[in-house]
Amino acid sequence: MEDWIEHEMRNWSRWANSGPLPHPRLPGSFLESWLIPDTLASANDDLSPPIHEENAKKVQTVYDSAIQIERKVMQSEWLSPWQYGRFTGGIPAAARKLDISTASYETVLRGVKRRVAGVFQ
Repeated sequence: MEDWIEHEMRNWSRWANSGPLPHPRLPGSFLESWLIPDTLASANDDLSPPIHEENAKKVQTVYDSAIQIERKVMQSEWLSPWQYGRFTGGIPAAARKLDISTASYETVLRGVKRRVAGVFQ
C-alpha cells in the first residue's frame, strides 16, 4: 500500500508545483531563475512521469481539509521539503523545524497517508 500512496503524493506534488511556469522554482536557490535550454536537453534525460490531474485533485481534498500540522507535514514531505530540511536531515530535521517530536511527525504522516488511501477507495 505504501508504494502507490507515495506515487499519488508525488503526482500531487508535481501537479501542485506545476503552476503557470513550466517548472517549479526553488526559492532562494541559484536555480530559481536558471533554465536548461531545450537544445541542451537529451532524449536520454529522465522525464517526470505525466501528471494525473484527477488523482492530484483527490489528494488536494485531503490537503484542503487537513489541520495545520497535517498540512505542514505534507509540505515538508512532498511540496517543499527543502524548506523544512527534509532532504538533508530527514524526518528528524523536518520535525525539529515544525517544533514537534519525530514520533509525532511520523504519526501525523501515517494519518495523512491513511486519509489519502481513503479518498481512492
